[in-house]
Amino acid sequence: MSNLRSFIINRIGWDLYLKPFMYKKLPSGLGWPATMGSLCALLFILQALTGMFLAMYYVPSPDLAYESINYIMNEVSMGRILRGIHHWGGGAMVVLVFIHMMHGFFAGTFKAPRELTWVAGVVLTVVSANIPKDIPVIGDFTTRLMLGGDRVSGLTLTRFFSMHMLLLPGLMLGFIGFHIYLVRIHGVADPLASDAVGKKHVKPFPQHIYRFYPEHLFKSTMASVIVLGVIFLLAIYGQIPFEGKAGTLDPDYLPRPEWYYMWLFQILTFFPGSVEVIGSLVIPIGGVAILFGMPWLSQSKWRGVADRPIATAMGALCLIGIIYLTLMGFGGARSYGRIIPVPDRSLNASELKGLQLFVELDCAYCHNINGRGGRIIGPDLANVVVRDRSQAWLIKFIKDPQAESRWTTMPKYNLDEESLKALADFVLALDFKEHRMKIISRTDVKAGNTK
Repeated sequence: MSNLRSFIINRIGWDLYLKPFMYKKLPSGLGWPATMGSLCALLFILQALTGMFLAMYYVPSPDLAYESINYIMNEVSMGRILRGIHHWGGGAMVVLVFIHMMHGFFAGTFKAPRELTWVAGVVLTVVSANIPKDIPVIGDFTTRLMLGGDRVSGLTLTRFFSMHMLLLPGLMLGFIGFHIYLVRIHGVADPLASDAVGKKHVKPFPQHIYRFYPEHLFKSTMASVIVLGVIFLLAIYGQIPFEGKAGTLDPDYLPRPEWYYMWLFQILTFFPGSVEVIGSLVIPIGGVAILFGMPWLSQSKWRGVADRPIATAMGALCLIGIIYLTLMGFGGARSYGRIIPVPDRSLNASELKGLQLFVELDCAYCHNINGRGGRIIGPDLANVVVRDRSQAWLIKFIKDPQAESRWTTMPKYNLDEESLKALADFVLALDFKEHRMKIISRTDVKAGNTK
């Protein structure tokens, strides 16, 4: 047995490589945030394993993709739980990577000699077929490559599945390995080495031996048990999104990314049309460039939060902005256009035609009526008569909004004169100071039942 043990220890390089790795001393003051890196690596492995099993049953084709997901959910043993683990694990990994990066930012761990360690950890991958098209010169080529042509087709699903299963995991694995390698070379930043307001920090307790094994590994294991426990509970009891079959028409459907990318999606709503490139390319790439440059932008040798008030304030403002934009994104993702508030009176022929146009043109995508029925992007259309809006003014604005207000994001509507008058008359009819409000459904409007 001793010979076998010696053989294995010698062949796997225990004394030369693994033992120094396992028993390496770490800063004694490391807290629970230091377990984030281990948690991210664990969740990546979890995603790889569950993704491998799900790929055995998933068919990336427009005709069979929906049926294969349905089969996984209802026929495969523990298929629903596996899909749930993969879904919630992906969200947890994104959140923990973000927290890990923000902790490094506020703790100043990107400073020398850990510049490349920080750069390797700030790898942001955004999968979107609408962003690459804005890249100058190669944008159209990149979009065609991802979509498999000029528009979404069966090839699009196949290519995105290939990127999801092969390209992105391969890139992530490479950066994770490089990041861990640099951490092992330069070590984990000592939280007690930070100075405050130029004064040397006094360690509040004597140092004790703190190694990767068993001290840090035990702490990481405890954190992993908690995180995995939450993911398993969500997989068992949580509701996993299961959208309709491709090609199924849903007039109320709003395409939305995963919740953790909602803030990026919300930014796009502020830059429509020709300036879309600002929200889709300039702001995201600019933000990533700043993160990459942080080790060289911050010249101060101090790492403490109190020693870097400007950087701390900017980081806090970014966090507040991300939270605010995420909440705005969810607010705009709610169902809209299913009800239309109208005055409780008989509408004349022109107003009824305007009501039909309001539904057909999907005006509720941007406009509420008396605070109900739509989304909060454009102004509320109730009581515009109080604001001295006339039929002539509304017609000109609907026909060419930018001619009346250069800051509006409302698109032009190439309607005939009769339709423009009808839509203006309907908006003017929304006077709830003179008449009570009643609610009619979108379905009733389409059926011609508006009484």
